[in-house]
Amino acid sequence: MLKHISRVVALVAALAAAPAVAHESADRAMGVVESATAERIVIKAGDGHAIAFKVTPETRFFRGDKPARAEDVRVGQRAVVHGKRAGDAVEAVRVKLGPPSAGK
Repeated sequence: MLKHISRVVALVAALAAAPAVAHESADRAMGVVESATAERIVIKAGDGHAIAFKVTPETRFFRGDKPARAEDVRVGQRAVVHGKRAGDAVEAVRVKLGPPSAGK
């Protein structure tokens, strides 16, 4: 009986941790730019989690289908970032920026 309860507890713990593991291994984020520097871009996803991506010389920026520059990224702007795992970090491969804010 104790063995059965231990298995149930282990299963519940594994299932509870699954969303956290999936979030941590994410290579894509869609949300609002929380911060941006020459080395890093942080996206605040719809669920409130901040996801950091390392910006590299290979990172490509777009506004729609047109090329953009890292300097075009603004805090508060909508963006989608596709990345790839590189050790403990996620490197930004492609950053697609939302339309510019009104008045800009």
